[in-house]
Amino acid sequence: MFFTEEGKKSHELKNWLPNANSLIEAAHKLTADAEENAKKKCFFGLCLNPISRYQLSKNAKENSEAIVDLLGKPCVLNLPNSYIPAPPKEVAAPVKGFEDFYSRKDVLERIMEALQSQSSSIIGMHGMPGMGKTMLAKEVKRKAEQDKLFDVVVMALVSRNADSKKIQVEIARGLGLDQLPNGITTQDAAERIKERLKKMKKVLIILDDIWAPGIDLEELGIALRNEPKKIEGSSSREEHAECIEGSSSREEYAECIEGGSSREEYAECKILLTSRDSNVLSDLMVSQQNFPLHQLKYEEAWELLKRIVGDRAERDDIHSAAIEIVRECGGLPLAITTMAKALKNKEPCEWMDAVRTLKRPSSENFEGISANVYSAIEFSYSHLESNKLKKTFLLCCLMGHKFLIQDLLKYGVGLGLFANTIEEARNEVFTLIRKLKAASLLIDDSDNNCFDMHDLIHDVAVSITSRDRRGLLLTGDHVPKEWSDMETRKDFEWICLRHSNVDGLPEELESRHLTLFLLDDKNPSLQIPANFFKEMPRLKVLDLTRMHMSSLPSSICLLQNLHTLCLDQSVLGDIRTIGELKNLEILSLGWSEFDELPREIGQLTQPKLLDLSVCTKLKIIPPRVLASMSRLEELYLRNSFHGWEVEENENQRNASLAELKHLKKLTNLEVCIPDIRMIPKDLFFENLKNFKIFIGSKWEDQYSSFGSSRILKLHLNASIDSNDLVKMLLKKTEELHLRELAGVENVVDELNTEGFPDSKRLYVRNAPEVQHIIKSAEGVPFNAFPRLEVLFLQNLINLEKIFQGRFKDTAFSNLRIITIECCDKVKNLFSSSIARQLLHLQEISVIKCSNMEEIVDDEEQESRNDIVEATELKFGEVLRSLRLQHLPKLSSLNKSCRHMPLFNEQVFH
Repeated sequence: MFFTEEGKKSHELKNWLPNANSLIEAAHKLTADAEENAKKKCFFGLCLNPISRYQLSKNAKENSEAIVDLLGKPCVLNLPNSYIPAPPKEVAAPVKGFEDFYSRKDVLERIMEALQSQSSSIIGMHGMPGMGKTMLAKEVKRKAEQDKLFDVVVMALVSRNADSKKIQVEIARGLGLDQLPNGITTQDAAERIKERLKKMKKVLIILDDIWAPGIDLEELGIALRNEPKKIEGSSSREEHAECIEGSSSREEYAECIEGGSSREEYAECKILLTSRDSNVLSDLMVSQQNFPLHQLKYEEAWELLKRIVGDRAERDDIHSAAIEIVRECGGLPLAITTMAKALKNKEPCEWMDAVRTLKRPSSENFEGISANVYSAIEFSYSHLESNKLKKTFLLCCLMGHKFLIQDLLKYGVGLGLFANTIEEARNEVFTLIRKLKAASLLIDDSDNNCFDMHDLIHDVAVSITSRDRRGLLLTGDHVPKEWSDMETRKDFEWICLRHSNVDGLPEELESRHLTLFLLDDKNPSLQIPANFFKEMPRLKVLDLTRMHMSSLPSSICLLQNLHTLCLDQSVLGDIRTIGELKNLEILSLGWSEFDELPREIGQLTQPKLLDLSVCTKLKIIPPRVLASMSRLEELYLRNSFHGWEVEENENQRNASLAELKHLKKLTNLEVCIPDIRMIPKDLFFENLKNFKIFIGSKWEDQYSSFGSSRILKLHLNASIDSNDLVKMLLKKTEELHLRELAGVENVVDELNTEGFPDSKRLYVRNAPEVQHIIKSAEGVPFNAFPRLEVLFLQNLINLEKIFQGRFKDTAFSNLRIITIECCDKVKNLFSSSIARQLLHLQEISVIKCSNMEEIVDDEEQESRNDIVEATELKFGEVLRSLRLQHLPKLSSLNKSCRHMPLFNEQVFH
């Protein structure tokens, strides 16, 4: 039989592991026999039994020779890629909001069976809104990942107004693709997704909340069967090896070889769809198996209410009302949950009032929503604790699905809904969102920067805003009759046109009560008439997103009560009119295309927040424009302006960093600085609390995947001795990226002698002079990185040791992930004394370190008596991943420890 080199390694590794396990079992048996035979003595118990000891010695010699022989095989640690089986994934807790009643568990089990069946590729689940389809789909995802049924499980929201690009972004993220570039077409994105899927074996894609007319899977890049990988009927080494790697038994291997060209391998892609309408699944999406999700049975509905309100439901003065509420909610989990949370700590009279409300249902009529369910949600809304909370909830409904918390902040501040300062307002926003989530009126989103709202609750909220003349929402093909009625339209406080299919805008929108107007349109040809804003004297918030405007409508200068102006993701020309909006507090131009920030904006004296994030074409910020905004609390220039002047002078064309000294109230700053030498020595922000500051060129501009609020990326090509700003940032940063580090040999000693007390993530790359990350003074225990969770070191060609010296018990005690690549002088990762402190270490990756000999070193111990016993090396017990690649000198994990428990004692070295 012939093998390719890779096939041979795979084959040897498969043989090596069972042999290793057999020898481990033999060694354990030998140890047990030795302990038992040690009790056996001869000569009346005066000496040990020589025959037994000889037999044990002989067996031990044979076993040790077999171990030496096995360790000498190249597929242990000397392979270019050495793998240890990954430990079982931690069992994730059930999805928050999923109720494990029999009716739900039954559907869950049937869906899981269908996913493992070969007869169906597309599976559907349908039920009326509020039935718990999304929660059940999330539980399917959790179980599929826990049981390792698929290599990858991806879930994406479709919703009523399906946006293919957004869906593709979610799918791409789930498949581990890099972030899709801005401006990429759906066709190009589909090709990337398709190519990614071809490289995988088994994938589950969950598409949640599909509406008519459905979506095109091919357009998204989802092919149920990828291009076949054919194995021709020849006897080449490569093809034999491929059969070996793809076969789990001798019979499968024979079938592969004999089958020849008739055998084709496809990547298996399963699709799970959820929808309100079973016809959408079977007719439009061609699902092969559909599972209905029905109402809860009465007993289940009663149990759900009791889980929320507790034993109060059994009290004599509440019990009858509780029974009526359960019956009136009709077995709909969402209705029961919202009612129960609204009544949880209420008095009996309020329970009776709730019953009367449900028995006197609203006249509002929604397709697929019963009147009493509408009343249940309306009741929950009406019992919110404050008018501010109610107003915030209604404002959220205009913002649709997966909306940014930052946008809610901008709108709320502009309307005067939240606290005075931006920082206080943000804290208030988080508090209000938390309360709305507790009432089940908002739900969590996978992105911590966003929130979401259930479709059913969204529909009811939109109805309430329209009924009360609070807000008017136009989206997709939904154009309410109130929009066409000029007299009725005048009464609304808020109007939102989001991806709506309106033919055009009126010449003037007369609305004397209007305080908020949102327009987000994908149609680049949509024009705003010059006098459109003429009759909006009370307008406070204006958001025009995704617009193409050579100049702003002339009537915009009449909006003297405007506090928030958002012109995001737009192509902008002349925007000088903004300078006339004297009461403007928030100006957001994020992700927009324009060359120059107008000098006239320097006339604004009230702004608290200026967002110029990702304005990649912005080349000019005139001098003293930023300095004039002395009340600015938050400034966002991430991945935007780079043309800072080094010094202030009469001939300067651009802003200088020295202008930022005038911003005494600044608490949030995101900025890119091309060179550390451009930073004025006396630049300091006393009130700075959150920042994303990139110093040096060519930094990758991405948000932290960990959600860090204080990020510093530093390319150090000059001393920081007299740079107070950088010193302060190094002390406060949570996520620190270091590069080059000219003249730095010891990172901690020379950059922050306090040991980076707040740092949770440290990345050091391409720093040829660095010899130690930290080297403590001899004999003095040092406390360094007490909060550090992630350590990444790459291309540190002169690094000798990561940690050297003695440290306090709290040092590195929270470290979870350590990765080291291309550090050729390093011989070990850490000493055994450090290893004892790494009780939370979950992942170790060591790659291309040519002199790495062992992971844990004993050299720093004062005597042989101090060498750590196996039971003391606790860090291995929580280890989930150990990756060792291209380490030619690695001989063991720890030379002195013959038995090191790894992966909770499921693997031994």
